[in-house]
Amino acid sequence: MIKTMMRQLLDTISSNVSPEQVTQVVNAYLDSWTQGQAEARAALFAEDVIVEDPVGAPALIGKPALIAFWQKAAAYPTNTTTQLKHLVVCGNEALVEFSMTIKVMGITQGTILIRENFKLDEAGKIISLRAFWDLDSVS
Repeated sequence: MIKTMMRQLLDTISSNVSPEQVTQVVNAYLDSWTQGQAEARAALFAEDVIVEDPVGAPALIGKPALIAFWQKAAAYPTNTTTQLKHLVVCGNEALVEFSMTIKVMGITQGTILIRENFKLDEAGKIISLRAFWDLDSVS
């Protein structure tokens, strides 16, 4: 009964993109980190994207600012892997929980548990990304 009620509520959500499209974009985003494909990752974002990473830090506005952020983070040779923990899709948005393990070659390694909120535009591009993590998320 409860599941039927919840399904009826979810059926009222209007979106320009399908849940499958949202899931595909999120998976492509995570795969791009593991594959080291920054260009493929950048192609997932709208030109006027707004990224907060982490939430509360100054927002990165526009794809060039986002790419510059990634380039700064990639100043050291790294190997990054991701593991999806949980994905919830509602309309054109997703809430994603995943871990990201970063190995800085010859220096150190760490894992971050990250929760991100993705919002896609009508073209299926990421228009907003908000990353939630704190020091307790880093091991």
